[in-house]
Amino acid sequence: MITNKKEIAVFVSFFAVCISLLTINVINNFNYLDFIYLLFIIGCLIRYIYIKRTD
Repeated sequence: MITNKKEIAVFVSFFAVCISLLTINVINNFNYLDFIYLLFIIGCLIRYIYIKRTD
């Protein structure tokens, strides 16, 4: 079974990759839809970290 620290590391790294790719895309070719996706992914990451910290 996956441990708690490994689970957090996997999800945070997944979010970091998604955020970096979307940031590069927004910088190179600004698009409101990509910008909204970027904000949504950042919000999901913050919510995930908050939920993990309060458990």
